[in-house]
Amino acid sequence: MFRRRAKKTTGSEPGPSAASAEAGTEHAESTAARPRTASGTPSETPAQTGSAKPPRPNGPWDVSELDGSHGSHALPRLDLGGLRIRPLPGMQVQMQVDQATGKATSVLLAEGPAAVQLMAIAAAKSASLWPSTMAAISADATRRRGSAKQGTGPWGPVLQLAVPASTPDGKTGVQPSVVLGIDGPRWMLRATMIGKAAVDQDTMNRMIGVVRDAVVVRGEHPMPPGEFIPLTPPPRPEPGADDEPSDSRSDAPEALGPDQADAEAGASGAPT
Repeated sequence: MFRRRAKKTTGSEPGPSAASAEAGTEHAESTAARPRTASGTPSETPAQTGSAKPPRPNGPWDVSELDGSHGSHALPRLDLGGLRIRPLPGMQVQMQVDQATGKATSVLLAEGPAAVQLMAIAAAKSASLWPSTMAAISADATRRRGSAKQGTGPWGPVLQLAVPASTPDGKTGVQPSVVLGIDGPRWMLRATMIGKAAVDQDTMNRMIGVVRDAVVVRGEHPMPPGEFIPLTPPPRPEPGADDEPSDSRSDAPEALGPDQADAEAGASGAPT
């Protein structure tokens, strides 16, 4: 099911939702979500501050890289304008809208109690945007009386966050999340693991697969570093559309269905 969700503009991470119902105090103490090195060993190494952008041999991809050399590129993706994604079977896809601008700035892909939030952000051609973004996220977590630990993930430094939040039963707990940043050509893709995806390594790995398969479409027009690359919902299929030639925006998996366009109140926290 495809949904559109309203989004507030304070804080740096999504607030508790159906996708993060398990985010309670006991999860803040779990070691399952600790970022891992390539060998699987927990790591809390300091973030690198160099400006070089790390390689992305297995994605996520820039639209210019869809040249057919990677087998998965022949399969259809859901076209959201600035992002093209391929949700796992049964995943719910929810656009998140900035209430201040009315523009969609991120998409949430939920699978039961786990979710990953994706947002594409404009960046300079050569300099890495992720180190400064990590510093801003860490500062915001501290301001909210939470914690931020640095570790190493598939694309380099990551952040493991634990911030105060209201649990589904109305009590005050801690919501864990793991934030990854991937620098590409003139963009950065930010992926936030929420709920079970932040505390269970196997679930996190499934979500990382979705991140790897994403395609960023930045466009050629000038954008200042740090500006969101706008997202748009997929077009509604017209009656009898199956009998008409498909266009470049109609390659969404059929199982997702059309955009329900029901603006729901809620997900707190616009990213920095």
